[in-house]
Amino acid sequence: MAPEDPDLDLVRALQAGDENALRTLMDRYGKRLFVFIFRHIRNEADAFDLIQETFTRVYFNIGKFRPTAKFVTWLYRIALNLCRDQARRRARRQSQTISTEERTEKNERQTQVIADTHDLGWQIEQREKLRALGEAISELPQSLKSPLILTALEGRSHIEAGELLGISPKAVEVKVYRARKVLLARMQEMGF
Repeated sequence: MAPEDPDLDLVRALQAGDENALRTLMDRYGKRLFVFIFRHIRNEADAFDLIQETFTRVYFNIGKFRPTAKFVTWLYRIALNLCRDQARRRARRQSQTISTEERTEKNERQTQVIADTHDLGWQIEQREKLRALGEAISELPQSLKSPLILTALEGRSHIEAGELLGISPKAVEVKVYRARKVLLARMQEMGF
């Protein structure tokens, strides 16, 4: 039996056709879901589109939901699958249309920092480290990126991340360890 699900009454109401239940669920999870999606795809406009698509899928597939896990787990699985699909589409588009020079130019524009403090050099260095780390995270294989984002950035336990990803907590731990190892090597390659 699934743990007590605080959303179960809303899910049942939505299954019965109460659209206000969907609005309540959107209010409850919209902001957190945006952050989760944005961390995966790193594009604000696409993140908003994927939130809408996630809740659209919830609405049309709510009849398929079975309370063997919490609703929030089901919701995040939908969002995660959409993020994976988006990443695959983006990778195909980039490999077809963006040259290395264009990528370099884009990265240079992103690293420009305007600050009026006395320690501009330190701020630029920190900003560059964050940019490089974000880039390194985005380059991780999806199998390592998702567990890392869920645990290190979202603050979820290995158990919660495992439920969401459909893997064991130990597998989450191993994947996070591997992701951190890859990130460390990548950051060293980039001079950090």
